[in-house]
Amino acid sequence: MRHYTVKMMNSFSTFKCLLCKYSVTTREFNSQNGNCRTQAARVMNDHAIAVHGGPRPTSLYDAQPWHVR
Repeated sequence: MRHYTVKMMNSFSTFKCLLCKYSVTTREFNSQNGNCRTQAARVMNDHAIAVHGGPRPTSLYDAQPWHVR
């Protein structure tokens, strides 16, 4: 289960917490450290655990915003 929503903008994505006003954008991360969307998703999951006590996704399938079957 994701603990955030993702909104695509012109050249970046905004990740927003489902339970509060906390958000991050992919512009806040450096692509030299890996995929900016992955970095933003990790920050949002860490936020959910630290602030809301939410569990991490239990599988890679649950962690993906889209699924290929």
